[in-house]
Amino acid sequence: MSCDVIITYCWNRVGYNILRSLSSHGLRVVVADTSAKNICSMSKYNSGYFVYPDPFTAEDAFIECLVKKVEELQPKMLLPTHDESVIIMRNRHRFPNDLVIPYVDEKLLLRLTDKKESTQIAQEAGVPIPEIYHDVNKVKSYPVVFKTAIGNSAKGVFFPSNREELEKLIDSYRGEKVLIEEQIGGTDYSVDCVRWRGFWKSSVYRALVTKTEGGGTTTQREIVNVPELEMYAKRLLDYVDYQGVCGLDFRYDKDTGRIAYIETNARFTGGLATPIKAGFDIPWVLYKLSTDGRYDEVIQIKVGTKTKWILGDVITLVGRILSLKLSKSEMKQVFSFKGFDGFDDFYCDDKKAILGEMLYYFEKLVKNGKLNP
Repeated sequence: MSCDVIITYCWNRVGYNILRSLSSHGLRVVVADTSAKNICSMSKYNSGYFVYPDPFTAEDAFIECLVKKVEELQPKMLLPTHDESVIIMRNRHRFPNDLVIPYVDEKLLLRLTDKKESTQIAQEAGVPIPEIYHDVNKVKSYPVVFKTAIGNSAKGVFFPSNREELEKLIDSYRGEKVLIEEQIGGTDYSVDCVRWRGFWKSSVYRALVTKTEGGGTTTQREIVNVPELEMYAKRLLDYVDYQGVCGLDFRYDKDTGRIAYIETNARFTGGLATPIKAGFDIPWVLYKLSTDGRYDEVIQIKVGTKTKWILGDVITLVGRILSLKLSKSEMKQVFSFKGFDGFDDFYCDDKKAILGEMLYYFEKLVKNGKLNP
C-alpha cells in the first residue's frame, strides 16, 4: 500500500476537513493519531490509518513510528496539523530530504507559539497589541486578561475581575511565563493565511459562538470582510518571513474601531471548515504550492459563509449549563441549524465520521473528566 499524504493529529474536525479536502482532489490520504477511533479513522475518505505513540511524552518513539510509516507508504507529503509540528520539524533530519513537510523550522514555530514572544514580535512589526501590564500596581481597570505563554483552546486563559483574583493567579503560576493584558471589547476574529514563496492569500472569520466564555475555540463563525485585519496579519508574517499555513487571532471592536492582536497559530486553525466552505480550500492550496510550487486556480471567497461545529455546540451548552451562565439568546443560537452553509463535523455522505468524533470525546471525558481534551 502507498499513499500521497500522511496527516497527523487526526482526532478532531481540523484533520477531518483536511482529509476531505485532499481526498476530494483524488489524493490518497492516510490519517494518524494516538487514538484508534476518531472522526478521521472512521471516515470513509481515508486510505488507511495508524496509531502512533504520544509525541509529547514519547518523542523518539513517535518519530521512529513516522519514519517507518513514511518508508512503508512512500507519501509525497507528511502534514502535521497541530503542535506536533514542532516535534516533527525538530527531527526533520530523520526524514527523507524529498519528503514535503510544509512548515517552517522549529525555532520560528516556538517563537510564534509563545504568546508573550509573539506579542512582542507583533509590536515590533507594527501590529496593534493590547496594553501589557508588568506590574499589578499599573493595572488601570478590571477585568484583565491573564494567560500562560503556552496554551491553546483557551486553556490557561483567565479574566480576573479584581486585584485579589489577579494576585492569586500570579501566585498559582509563579515560575511560569505569563502575560497580563488589558481586556479589549468587541469580538474574536481570525485571519486564515497561506504564505508561500511569493504567494499570499487570506480570509477573515468572526466568532458567533465560542466554546468558552471570553473567547477561544469557536463553534459557530462567519466569513467577513475586514481588510485591515488581513493587512496586519500579512505584516506580521512578512516580518518573520513565515512560510506555510497560519492563523492569527485578533480582537476587533466595531463600535470603537479598536483592533488588538491576540495570538498566532502557526498551523491550521480550528475554524478551517469556514474558509474551505467559502471557497478558500486551504489544504489543497498548501499542497499545490509546496509540491508543484504554484497555485493557478482563482480563489473567490464568499463573504457571509457560516459554518457550525455541531459537537462543539453541544459541549458549549453543557459547559454553560454547569456554570449557570447560559442566556436564552445563546441557547437559541446553539440549537439553531438554519442559515449555515456547512458543518465542521457532519456531512451526509460520511455519517460514521461524527460518531468517531463523539466516541473520542466520550472516552476523554470518562478518562479525564474534561470536555476540553
